[in-house]
Amino acid sequence: MKKTICILLCACMLLCLAACGENAQRPREPENNATTAPQTTPEPTTDPADGDTNELRLIALEKTLHTYYEWADELPQALVRSENSCITLGQADAQAFPEMAQVLSQSAALQENAMLDEFDNLVSFAREELQAGREGFETYVSTLDVQVRRADSLVISLLTDSYSHYGQIENYRVFHGSNYDTQTGAELLLSDVVTVNNDLAKAVEKALTTSMWAGDFYSESAVEDYFANTPYDGFSWTIDYFGLTFYFSPGDLSPDGMLTATVPFAEYPELFNEKYLAAPAEYAAEIPLDISFFAQLDTDGALEAISVSGWYDGEQNRYRDYGIYTDTDGQYFFEECYVYDLHPYYVKTEKGNFVYLFCEDFQEGWRQMELVVFALNADGSVTKLGQMAVSPAWLGDNRFCIPTDPASLILDDLDSGAQSAKFTVGSDGMPTR
Repeated sequence: MKKTICILLCACMLLCLAACGENAQRPREPENNATTAPQTTPEPTTDPADGDTNELRLIALEKTLHTYYEWADELPQALVRSENSCITLGQADAQAFPEMAQVLSQSAALQENAMLDEFDNLVSFAREELQAGREGFETYVSTLDVQVRRADSLVISLLTDSYSHYGQIENYRVFHGSNYDTQTGAELLLSDVVTVNNDLAKAVEKALTTSMWAGDFYSESAVEDYFANTPYDGFSWTIDYFGLTFYFSPGDLSPDGMLTATVPFAEYPELFNEKYLAAPAEYAAEIPLDISFFAQLDTDGALEAISVSGWYDGEQNRYRDYGIYTDTDGQYFFEECYVYDLHPYYVKTEKGNFVYLFCEDFQEGWRQMELVVFALNADGSVTKLGQMAVSPAWLGDNRFCIPTDPASLILDDLDSGAQSAKFTVGSDGMPTR
């Protein structure tokens, strides 16, 4: 069993590396018996002529989703479930940034092949456990979701959220950040962005202790020791629109779960290469479930932690509720639901701060969604603004547009027969055609 665990954990790490950098025997994605979604092509939000990007602008990205199952006659649930996503440039921006488009396409192909190999391994291990006759068999699960943290003509920053559940073995989750120069497609090193190294550990420690007790660390010097003993290519980080975010696995700094810390550009401009301090004023970014995301909700200049979570019912293979938490006076919003998956986005506009939560229904083949919109108020409270029958524009072949620009959200309007249309965030925070 120890050998099995070791092999699977190594495979999980390889998946994250593949995210950086189907033949006939492969499992098929489930066919959808529902009416096929219209394969419309939304109007591009950018012009290839804008490739000379002296002016910073948001760019369009697309996400491709894959889901694979393996079934066993003697089980009431799936033997293995595997899901993964990958990111590519939209057509217009692929013409404007050909090197970047090639890098993302190659990474997507590597990642998909790695996930298919991982699926084969999981099927083998799951059948081995099933044949051993152990009681309480649990579906083997492997998911890898690539989320867009930043997408403009300066930087593309992606966060790979990888999760594995090997039957009755402990769950395993890891984050990996990939950051690119949009103009050249070159992957950025931490040393490209950070110019003053010796003060970075102190800034990260300060960010961590704003949302956790310092006594939770292994020692008073845990953060400083980690930075002193970890090579710069060993950190997991992303460039967000307002700062640099670091991701720490359980055991890095404390025995607790995943930790995140954002060092804001505005507070530490001396730490960073001036080139990366520029950012759009309005944007949308994906948020990983159950992990803190930091943003400025009030006027005190400090960042507040935001977390979107959901309770997943493994027997029903559905989420039964979701909640939004902010650490400003411990505000929390909770609501019951019954959906297949949750896809939260943080949306920043001049009108305010919002969470756009796309709730995916049961039709995995089409992945139809409904949007629920929440306002993040200055006092940390969360207000539900409403919901709409819209979802990110579906492009066919398991691809959809990723919301990145609040002024130009390409969404499928399900009330109009899934017609793709351009929306903008209205004065009330809701999408407006």
